[in-house]
Amino acid sequence: MNNLGNEICQMLLERLGFDDLKVEDIDFSAPLFAAADPEGIGLGLDSVDSLEIVAGIRQSYSVRMTGSDMHVFENVNTITDFVRSKVESA
Repeated sequence: MNNLGNEICQMLLERLGFDDLKVEDIDFSAPLFAAADPEGIGLGLDSVDSLEIVAGIRQSYSVRMTGSDMHVFENVNTITDFVRSKVESA
């Protein structure tokens, strides 16, 4: 994956307290949230975690997210694409 994807993944792991995982352990296309992950292959996040992700993206990349942007929380790849598009259009 690209550097931005690695940075975002690292930020997620740190902010969400996954101290036992490394970026290379994460499948960037796996679902992040338990509700969208019937196979149990993702991180198993919940709605409280989404608030921490929003705060991390804002702090790290100066990108604000609204309720209509929540669809990007599918996986690390979709978050990376969203952040990249916002940073490039700024």
